[in-house]
Amino acid sequence: MLKYQNYWSKLVLENKKFISAHVAIFKDGKVLIVRRSATDEWMPGHYGLPGGKLDGDESPKKAVERECKEEVGLIINPENLVFLPKVSADHQHGFYYTTEFSGEPKLDFEHDDFKWVNPKDLSKFKTVPDLIDIINDALENMR
Repeated sequence: MLKYQNYWSKLVLENKKFISAHVAIFKDGKVLIVRRSATDEWMPGHYGLPGGKLDGDESPKKAVERECKEEVGLIINPENLVFLPKVSADHQHGFYYTTEFSGEPKLDFEHDDFKWVNPKDLSKFKTVPDLIDIINDALENMR
């Protein structure tokens, strides 16, 4: 019974109306982080994940697909996104992870740097709140 309760809880949460959605993209054991530009209103100069606000009735997965293409030039198939309920539950922001994408990172105006980082080295960077917890949750889910 608990297995089904967890499934339904996750399903309800994933379909919650989030205001933003973000994705941890992994490649060869490293995660992609992007630095917010110095002119950004919120946390300029801090590293975070690709993603952003949902447009209108857009689903979180569609927002991630769009934002990845706009912000970092990567093509993400929404079907390959894995939802992270533990780090999304108490917030208005949905988080996903994937290892499936195409293209090479190419930044837009919102960011001024990107890095593929070993998750163990994230503490060496100035990051947005909860980034390390989000990455650790994604890694835990991948096991």
